[in-house]
Amino acid sequence: MKRTTTRTLQAVGLSIGAPLGWLLIELLRGVPAGAALLRSPLLYLYMTIGTAVAFGLFGSILGRREDHLLDVNARLEMLSVTDALTGMRNVRYFYTRLAEELAEAKRTGDPLAVVILDLDHFKRINDEHGHLAGDAVLINTARAVTATTRHGETEARIGGEEFALLLPNSSGSSACEVAERVRAAIAQVETRLPNGDAGFVRITASAGVASTSELPGATAQELLQAADEAMYAAKAQGRNRTVVAAPRR
Repeated sequence: MKRTTTRTLQAVGLSIGAPLGWLLIELLRGVPAGAALLRSPLLYLYMTIGTAVAFGLFGSILGRREDHLLDVNARLEMLSVTDALTGMRNVRYFYTRLAEELAEAKRTGDPLAVVILDLDHFKRINDEHGHLAGDAVLINTARAVTATTRHGETEARIGGEEFALLLPNSSGSSACEVAERVRAAIAQVETRLPNGDAGFVRITASAGVASTSELPGATAQELLQAADEAMYAAKAQGRNRTVVAAPRR
């Protein structure tokens, strides 16, 4: 592209150079520039077309550069809300969407639910098989979560082995059904051990659910805290299960 642009500029320069030389001779002879151009309409047209081509070319180059900068900025913005390991949305994106969806839910009166899933005994995989195996499990888990959620639902990795779902227009019971579907999908995932180790590993997840249908008027922080407490209750009850936050009294 750079070589082509350079050649085009050279051609434009050469095409304008000869007429400019003729115009310079006329000026040295004392002929005013305007009169010289009027005496040769062809020269006037030649120079006008050459100038238009040159400015059009420069405008095209600047336009492409501006488009490139916009593309770079869009990619940087995408990277800022993407988890580097799994390719899922990250915690920053999730918190932003939670604030937006909560404001919309308060405006419409529709419920909004948050689900937090935490992998069970994940540290054991890192300790027994190494961090490469742990990373592979996280990547496969992210794929299972993304493949199981539906249009309008937001999924993200918000911590080391912690994932979250944002479910618009969902009560605690309907969000529990989604959480169970995702939890079951995670339990079915087999991850091949890296580094030449034989066999596969599986992992389960514990899920906590909180919804504004049971917690009316809850803030984003209160919803997250209630879902987190419900997730720890699922851990305490034996793991690999889903618990819904109790309604406010």
